[in-house]
Amino acid sequence: MHRGNRTICVAFDGAASKHKLERGQVPHDEVDDDDEMDTYFTYRPLSNLPTPPPTYKDSSSASQSPSSPEDEEHLTARYRGPAIHLVNLIPSAASLATASVPLVQALLTRADLPLETVALAVCILDSLDAKFARAWRLSCPLAPNTLMPVSKRHTLPPTPALYQAAQQQMLHIDSVRPELIILAAIVIAVKFIEDPQRPTHSYCMEWGNGFWSPDQLNTTERCIMEFLHYRIMPLYDEDCLADAMVDMQLAGRQRDSEFASLHQRPRPASPTTRFCPAHSRSKTMIPSTATLGLGLSLTPAETP
Repeated sequence: MHRGNRTICVAFDGAASKHKLERGQVPHDEVDDDDEMDTYFTYRPLSNLPTPPPTYKDSSSASQSPSSPEDEEHLTARYRGPAIHLVNLIPSAASLATASVPLVQALLTRADLPLETVALAVCILDSLDAKFARAWRLSCPLAPNTLMPVSKRHTLPPTPALYQAAQQQMLHIDSVRPELIILAAIVIAVKFIEDPQRPTHSYCMEWGNGFWSPDQLNTTERCIMEFLHYRIMPLYDEDCLADAMVDMQLAGRQRDSEFASLHQRPRPASPTTRFCPAHSRSKTMIPSTATLGLGLSLTPAETP
């Protein structure tokens, strides 16, 4: 191929060669552009292997959090209202952690107790206050295995003081799930009504799903019984149990109405305050206008 204004002599086959020869003398820049165009249109991939498809990463599935054990197991619907009510009755000063309604519902499902027994546990929890919360926070073990395991023979044990100090720094009472108080109240109610001969670890493993140790459960039971002065019979009253049953039903219906209101248009708030009948001092059935700061609540009779 000669450059410049001279004739371009390129041998092409078929119509492409005829088209090239008819162009005759062309400038140098136009020839380079034509060569690039020919190269572009006649380009073929270097390999006959198929091109792999582009990779696609599902960000939605990766962002989903792992499901908890209570989400995977079947939850009995009739325990949803009692679970909501029991969670609301945990003393607010007991823990900074938020109790889980599905976890308590799963606990009740595994226990499969009559609602009358759960109602007694409601009455027990309804009697607790900040004084119990302080005693429980100071007494409850922080973790199931706070003590250093005994070393085997022919092994060098770690430094006990440094090891235990490091463990204590990483642990706090708020790391203990507050649903332990609910489990302890349920166990006390079962022992009072049914008087079963079961070891403590069976309640922890079968009902508590291994979240707490027997030492933690025993300590929580002791704190509750000491606060109640070991008197459960006054709480085992027909009127108290009947009010607790009503409160558990209302808690489930209230959650259903709140869920339904999310899918409806907002309505203007009513100026009157609705009060639902409850037992002695149920915290969940008190109107919102009777609430003071710092989580303290007043009964309707004490509301100014």
